[in-house]
Amino acid sequence: TYVLPLYYTARPYYSVYGGSSPEDQQVTHTKLKAQLSLAVPVFNFSKNTALKLSYTQMFYWQFYARSRYFRESSYKPQLFISSNPIKNWLIEAGVAHESNGRGGDLERSWNRAFVDVSLSGEHWMLSVKPWILILKAASSDLRNKDIDKFLGYGRILAAYKTHDNTFSLMLRNNVTSGFRFGTVEATWSFPLKKYVKGYIQAFSGYGQSLIEYDHYTNSIGIGVILNDVI
Repeated sequence: TYVLPLYYTARPYYSVYGGSSPEDQQVTHTKLKAQLSLAVPVFNFSKNTALKLSYTQMFYWQFYARSRYFRESSYKPQLFISSNPIKNWLIEAGVAHESNGRGGDLERSWNRAFVDVSLSGEHWMLSVKPWILILKAASSDLRNKDIDKFLGYGRILAAYKTHDNTFSLMLRNNVTSGFRFGTVEATWSFPLKKYVKGYIQAFSGYGQSLIEYDHYTNSIGIGVILNDVI
């Protein structure tokens, strides 16, 4: 969960927003990006296994435009079983839906079944999350049939924490696309206050937002984060 008041994008996807912004304003390079994520247990099967529900919402606010507007928002509910069968191992398996809720030609959505296997130590974490597309006729086939070409079939996330600084690296679709449509995201969180950390996020590749799944860009942002991956 974070807020990046300054988020700079080198190559905005101008054409996809044509005629859809207030007063037909052009997308600006600098915007505000934020993400809210939460998860709750629905049913406990045992001490180490539970059915959980999570929700993530991400939005891009054209805060520095002449007429401020939300350029893009995405909504991702997930239902999954979470199990910690062995110390330091976490296995999660379930289904996820993600959509920008726009409708019409600007609608973007996909449904996935996934498994997320995480191994962690006192100061580090490694997560491998493969997925497959499901229920395509009701989601991805409608407006974004080739989304798997650009966002792939999984991601790898590695994080390391030292002296209250957390560094993470996310790779998506790099190997499976032959390094043509891959994505790399690197982050650094550092101490500010007791419950708030500074946060820097750098992105390079495809799928910065759901509507831009087939657009390549480089971005960097700075702000604050409430809870990090570890």
